[in-house]
Amino acid sequence: MIPDHLLERLACARPKIFMVLIPAFCALALVVTADYLTSYKLSLSPFYVLVILTVSWFCGPWWGALFACMSVFAQLQIRLSVIALFAEPLYFYISNGNKLFAYLVISFLASAVQRLYGRATAAARMDYLTGLINYLGFHERVSIELARHRRNGSIFGVAYIDCDNFKLVNDGLGHSEGDRVLQTVGHVLKSHSRETDIIARLGGDEFALMFPQTGEFEALQAINKFRQELSSAMTKHDWPITFSIGVGIFSCVPQNADRVIAFSDTLMYRVKASGKNKVMHCVYSPGEANNNPPKNLKAV
Repeated sequence: MIPDHLLERLACARPKIFMVLIPAFCALALVVTADYLTSYKLSLSPFYVLVILTVSWFCGPWWGALFACMSVFAQLQIRLSVIALFAEPLYFYISNGNKLFAYLVISFLASAVQRLYGRATAAARMDYLTGLINYLGFHERVSIELARHRRNGSIFGVAYIDCDNFKLVNDGLGHSEGDRVLQTVGHVLKSHSRETDIIARLGGDEFALMFPQTGEFEALQAINKFRQELSSAMTKHDWPITFSIGVGIFSCVPQNADRVIAFSDTLMYRVKASGKNKVMHCVYSPGEANNNPPKNLKAV
């Protein structure tokens, strides 16, 4: 049996692959037609290579290898008429064999570069200390949620979390102990999150959570659960850490992800200014200037 999550990934990937393959087949047909109509002295190999590179990059090495074989087969059929120009027919087939080898190498190298590029892109969005996504990754996920909201009007919440008194641990007990605090916070957030929740370390001792398609009541329930688990973890290790949390609820959204994050960040700083160790939430209103929350904030 194929796991459901793998089937879902395959279902999502298939349209993307065929969106590349169909134009690629058409492009290859055009190159073959042009190759057939032009003189054998004019090599169109760079155009074959371009098609192979595109397919290998977007669809993987095996699709690239298939296009490499089709390209060489087409060229072989077109050039059979000039086999007499070779001193030995064997040299003709060796020449085309070398071309096939070169095309296959190009295909597999392009796929390898694409995989390395994908890993580097993912690494640029990860925080290696906690295993969470970083600010860049979170910004992109918020942008995706904004697009979903504009499409179907789904409500969502964003929580901004700051570790109170983190400097006391970092300076008093050492940076390694401070790292343990951050790793513990990240572990607790991951362990008690829903599959749809998005968790990030934005930098320093600041974390963020996004609750897609989640209303005010559900978001606050989740935050209270996180807050209890975090407090228990801090008490267990005798760390003097509490948490200031600002929660923005977005039934209508700002223009971009920066304003979403800044709105929740502002709420968090309101908590810090009012004595720390609380949760403050507010429903975003498009009329708010400069992301400043209204005065009738709700704090717990």
